[in-house]
Amino acid sequence: MKKFKNKKLSHSSKLWITRQNNDPLVELAKKQNYRSRAVFKLIEIDKKLKLIKNNLNIVDLGSAPGSWSQYSSKINKNGINLALDILPMKSISNCKFLNGDFTNEITQFELMKILNGGKADLVLSDIAENSTGNKNLDSMRSNLISLTVLEFALKNLKKNGKILIKTFSGVGQQDLVQKVKTSFQKHLFIKPSASRKDSKELYLYCEL
Repeated sequence: MKKFKNKKLSHSSKLWITRQNNDPLVELAKKQNYRSRAVFKLIEIDKKLKLIKNNLNIVDLGSAPGSWSQYSSKINKNGINLALDILPMKSISNCKFLNGDFTNEITQFELMKILNGGKADLVLSDIAENSTGNKNLDSMRSNLISLTVLEFALKNLKKNGKILIKTFSGVGQQDLVQKVKTSFQKHLFIKPSASRKDSKELYLYCEL
């Protein structure tokens, strides 16, 4: 195992870098020119659910660094691929990037213009709060974001539209379940094998 040594970094930062350096999916992502190992989570789920197709309006929330948009834009060649994040992101072929907060009305107006006044067929979100080290707090904060993403989807999805978002088992998950049961026709929680074993992340798939 490769160990990372730098006295200026915190212990948790050293552990994260060591884990990255020894993760085969990190290396595979580099070889396949993807910007993050997170792409393999989407690929695995897509093979199961057949989410990504051609001629769709796809919105990727919290898109940076962009691996999910890289994957979807290769398949959705004749549709609209829209990546959105408050962080900057390098350009991706066949993908439009909107730098802003998806909860902001001005950003949502710009999103509608890019979609030619229409709505999305599919909303993707791999958003999660930065870890504090407190698993209950992290779950609560990230699941609150997931609730906000669900509200966004309900406002911006077409009839029969679909959504795939990151959630976390634990505090706040039950609130998500209640929201989904009252607002969507179908939902499913998925734990892709590409997720790290010690992670509490789950992916929630819903259909309007």
